[in-house]
Amino acid sequence: MENLFLNKEHMAKFSYMMEELGFEDLRDPYWTSLSFTIAGNERLFDKRHSLINFDQKEINSEEWFSGTLSGGEQRLIALAYNLFTNQDFYEFDDGKRYYISPLEIFSGVDEMSYKLAKNAIDVRLKFY
Repeated sequence: MENLFLNKEHMAKFSYMMEELGFEDLRDPYWTSLSFTIAGNERLFDKRHSLINFDQKEINSEEWFSGTLSGGEQRLIALAYNLFTNQDFYEFDDGKRYYISPLEIFSGVDEMSYKLAKNAIDVRLKFY
């Protein structure tokens, strides 16, 4: 799995986040791919405690789709949501949906985020 990280800092943040969550192994592909994605983006990592309820081990999905993230960050968090929940959309309280498609995710991110997103899929599917 080491070859999937963007750099040593990404690997260290991932390890730190998994430790914060209380995971000692990498057998859970849902949390592993979610943590991999969040740890690979500086702003998402800084916001991790508002994105995730660490005590309850739950995602705060309403925060994920609140409109406070940049376009690239939103695409990464949408991918993390899809990899974690297996859902191809997020439904707001008013019934509107934010659809998550590969084309939307990959066409709207920079080169580093593209690599992060691609590798997060490998982490989720355990292709390492």
